[in-house]
Amino acid sequence: MSESSNFKEIMKFAGTYISVCIGSGFATGQEIMQFFSAHGMISILSNMICMIILAYCGASLLEIGKTVRLKSSSDIFTYLCGNWIGGFFKIFMPMFFFCSFVVMISGAGASMNQYYGMNKNIGSLILAISAFISVLLGMNKVIDILGNIGPMIVMISVGVGILTISRNYETFCCTNQIISKLNVTKAVDNWWMASVIYSGLNLIIATPFLVGVGATAKNKKSCIWGGILGGVIFMIAAITLNLGIMSDIQNIYIKEIPTLYMADKIGPIIGMIFSLMLIAGIYTTAVPLLWSVCTSFAEEKSSKFTIIAIACTVLGFIGGRLPFSMLVNFIYPLSGLFGIIIIGAIFIKRIKINMYGINLKIKRL
Repeated sequence: MSESSNFKEIMKFAGTYISVCIGSGFATGQEIMQFFSAHGMISILSNMICMIILAYCGASLLEIGKTVRLKSSSDIFTYLCGNWIGGFFKIFMPMFFFCSFVVMISGAGASMNQYYGMNKNIGSLILAISAFISVLLGMNKVIDILGNIGPMIVMISVGVGILTISRNYETFCCTNQIISKLNVTKAVDNWWMASVIYSGLNLIIATPFLVGVGATAKNKKSCIWGGILGGVIFMIAAITLNLGIMSDIQNIYIKEIPTLYMADKIGPIIGMIFSLMLIAGIYTTAVPLLWSVCTSFAEEKSSKFTIIAIACTVLGFIGGRLPFSMLVNFIYPLSGLFGIIIIGAIFIKRIKINMYGINLKIKRL
């Protein structure tokens, strides 16, 4: 495999990883505000902890997908956690993936309603149908789509964050004092625990999908560097948005879609561009979530797979009518707690392999 091909595969995997993590919570700013900005300046350290965890675990999951012959991507849970805990995850995680899919649908509707004045239900329906069609196209097509969208969203997010900071640099130095006087919703009360739970939140969503992505790899190094690069770049974008939100927190904390408010304040053209990227960001996580639910019960592209995809899309649209911020505050921390178990399992598994040469594989039946 040529160096050029290796680089393209690394960037594609990194872009796909970023895209999976950039969902409605991140793209709208609600996730960043509730997990990080609400804690003040100490949240920068929280961001750095997340970067290390996501880079390491992302690389590990992609590598497992390449080197371990799992019967299906959902078998990653039993591979990492054993038959008892892993079996629990295999049964209950599709429910959490579906709940997160509902969050994406609700976020899409809220975003289109706030910026375009479109009926929230129509916006949610557009996202649901788009995700459904994409899932039916198959894994390889999904990787091609997500690998290109993620990096574009990161660049625009970083730009919006930097410009917001530059416009509010005078209040930025007083961030902690301002936040202490506001009633900013916190997803988690403790700042360092927020970093671990946020990492878990992203990984619990990404785990089976990244394993499926790694299985398509031509080179193991592409998996490792793709995971590292994806985790680092994603958190650079998160840090920049976090700083931007904190610089104008007194106006932003009451907004349903903080990032859209930030972009619109810079200029109407920037706001319009960001609104499109925001919807794209929601889409890039909705697709893997729906794919993960469907592959938990059926082979890709089978008739059963299609039926499940239809049912999840319809039910997701119905659930997406609930308020977006309420869904984020309830579902995300709960999902993050399960993600902590996955983080611990990944570290323990890698330590065993590195120290004892253990390489347990689940063979195809």
